Amino acid sequence: MYKLSATGTNVALNASGLAAAVAYSGGGYALSANDAGDSLGHLITITGKAATDHSGKTFTVTGTNSDDQPIAEGIAGPNGAVAVSTTKYFKTVTSVTVSSTTGADTFDIGWTAAAVSATILPLNKSVRMNSQFNIGFGCVVGTGTPTFSVQHTYDNVAWFNHSVVAAKNANADGVYTSPVLAMRIIWSAAGQVTLTGWQAGD
Repeated sequence: MYKLSATGTNVALNASGLAAAVAYSGGGYALSANDAGDSLGHLITITGKAATDHSGKTFTVTGTNSDDQPIAEGIAGPNGAVAVSTTKYFKTVTSVTVSSTTGADTFDIGWTAAAVSATILPLNKSVRMNSQFNIGFGCVVGTGTPTFSVQHTYDNVAWFNHSVVAAKNANADGVYTSPVLAMRIIWSAAGQVTLTGWQAGD
């Protein structure tokens, strides 16, 4: 058998965890931190602190994903004192730049409680050798009060919740009997979750 595992302790949202009331300078914004400190990928938020409409400008977040691969995403800026969010999950943020100056207006830059673990890759070799795909897994809640799901993907782009282990806040287990490319844990509330699984095969 082949062991699969992932663990993480998702921290609470912090809307100013990367920068607080920071103004435009030299094409972007100086960051006071580069990650949430939990080694997970988070959605990144940019919150306007003024009434100005900056939605016509593109704010570009650059960094790495939960698998330490480089990523970037451009999002429309906030229209007034509201927050806008990435759709990609960032483990680290190395820069936040903008397409044109935002003047003296300031912004908070931080993260949401939505977070993902590194991807878990099943052993494809055993699938080919044994013509089967059977994975049993269990998720154990540790510290905090997390809400979490197990997700899977077929193309590393679209992710789907497991049919049973979704929106859980206590220990839960499940199975996969049809092939998937990868799995991960996704959180919507802070706390610790450890996934341990076993895939059939030699």
